Amino acid sequence: MDALALKQKLQHIQSANLSAHEVKHPYDLALHMMHHIGSPDPVLRDELIYVTFATWIGQGVFSEEQLSQVLQMALDDQHLFHGIGEQGTDSVFTRTFSVLLLPPILSVDRQRPFLKKEDIEVIYHRLTTYLECEKDVRGYVDDKGWAHAPAHAADAVEDLAQSPYMECAALRELLHALTVKITESSVVYMHDEDQTIAHAVVTILGRNLLEQNDISSWIDSLNPNDKKEGKSLLDISQMSLNVRVFLQTLYLAIRTEEAEPFPAVRSLILQALEKK
Repeated sequence: MDALALKQKLQHIQSANLSAHEVKHPYDLALHMMHHIGSPDPVLRDELIYVTFATWIGQGVFSEEQLSQVLQMALDDQHLFHGIGEQGTDSVFTRTFSVLLLPPILSVDRQRPFLKKEDIEVIYHRLTTYLECEKDVRGYVDDKGWAHAPAHAADAVEDLAQSPYMECAALRELLHALTVKITESSVVYMHDEDQTIAHAVVTILGRNLLEQNDISSWIDSLNPNDKKEGKSLLDISQMSLNVRVFLQTLYLAIRTEEAEPFPAVRSLILQALEKK
């Protein structure tokens, strides 16, 4: 099914308020949606494909086997790593909307577990690698809509961090993978990336599995002064601003949290901000 036919099909489903149970072969349609998930058409990609996926996954339309297959496709080299390393090209949409399928799938797994430990480990390794390798951090792209790689990936991290299979070492690595995006130097974030990443960090810290030394070392690792080598003054300024805004956002997000480890984290954040 080509992009136009798929768009018309999904628009008909939405306009007629059809439930998935009234759609013939919804999984076959899902395979077509996966093929076009990176369309530069924001209506097809975001309003139709993604919304349909999220709705149907939440409604339990797909079997566990079908969900597992969608998950495998989302994580493969033709989706999550399609064109990885490119900047300014349309390949970013395939990557960022593939990663955005993880939260609804992981949400289903929390409600009725169907993913094995090995499945969660695959998600963890692919997601942390993606965070480290993604170079296109554009937010909203004129005429093409949201790319938003840091925010979409952070959404996935937030859901993954809630898995009981994510223990101390894995949570620590999720934090360090997010660090790559927090310390971005090529742009100043302006599309609420700091809030989305902060939500993921709060979820990780809220598991209360990390030692204070782990948290302290992680906050220290955000220091732009340690990452100046080879960077221009503009890069350093942008990185410093992104880190400072993130720390302020994180502080506000946990300002009333009294459960461990949040009181100690607030002190560490204030110390880091006072150094800037």
